[in-house]
Amino acid sequence: MRMFWPDGCLGALEIDRKSPEFWNKCINEFLRYYTYDPRVATEDEARASIRAHMRDNLRRTLSDDRARADIKIADAKGTTYADHRPLYMKPGVWSRLAEYWVSDEFKKKSIAGKKAREAVKAPHTSGARSFDRRRRDYIEAHNGKLDELAVYKECHTLKDEERKGEWITEEAKLIIERYISICEKKGLDPTKTHIQAWIEAGKAPAAEDDDPDDDANDDESTESDNDHDMSAPYEVVSRGGPVIKG
Repeated sequence: MRMFWPDGCLGALEIDRKSPEFWNKCINEFLRYYTYDPRVATEDEARASIRAHMRDNLRRTLSDDRARADIKIADAKGTTYADHRPLYMKPGVWSRLAEYWVSDEFKKKSIAGKKAREAVKAPHTSGARSFDRRRRDYIEAHNGKLDELAVYKECHTLKDEERKGEWITEEAKLIIERYISICEKKGLDPTKTHIQAWIEAGKAPAAEDDDPDDDANDDESTESDNDHDMSAPYEVVSRGGPVIKG
């Protein structure tokens, strides 16, 4: 991904605007070593999942690089971000980042981001590991089986001895309860991944209306029992090229 990173682009949004082909190049390179399972995802869905994973990795990479540079700057007084470019980072990319990280624009966004994180109703306890990584870990530990409910609980309950197993917030508990309820109403298996059900569960329930006729106007869900499980749409393959998982 760093090899294709266009000079002057700060992050994913700028890459989207200035170099939209960046993601396709990265995904094509990725698919030299990985492939998707057509039983659980179409090619477009798999590529979308890979793209989302790459965007998340890019964000974390920038955050980690800045944190490491901050430590070096603190140890070497008088130096700046420009003096601590990682060897794997292209000079044109790093110089733009170094300018941005000391700008008023970045400082304002950083403050806003901190406030937004503090306002999250259902923070997680997954640490640095993404939810997708937690799903894959669970699948590997349970003979290829995924239990979405177990993974969610692992990512949203406390780990210390005194409160182990307690939900991190009441909202985290309510979300999983809503998810189970939505799946049951639609005839879906809640242990599987149903993206639309998660989206609905994440929304606060609407206030009750005194007009009972409004219920009759609700749109019917288009989600079917055959929703794709997007928890692991690709797998490692040999360098010889992608093969379809059979």
